[in-house]
Amino acid sequence: MGMAKLSVTVEEDLVDELRERAGARGISAFVNQALRHELQLARLGELLADLENELGPPDEAMVVEALASLDRLEKQQSRSRRHAAQG
Repeated sequence: MGMAKLSVTVEEDLVDELRERAGARGISAFVNQALRHELQLARLGELLADLENELGPPDEAMVVEALASLDRLEKQQSRSRRHAAQG
């Protein structure tokens, strides 16, 4: 996959944290991953809007169930990360 060089302007406080978090993998790799993530979220939002237009809004009970499932998953991932950090 080819690469293209860009010039962007960002807020100074973001640059400071970016440099800290990017670490050894570098700023370009970090920004590339962040852009991929943001674009995936945008596509997901478009898909959800299309589905809502086609099928109508989601049932409230389904939303509650989905949020509960996400909460359980987040807690499970958090426990896994703590376990990995300790091990």
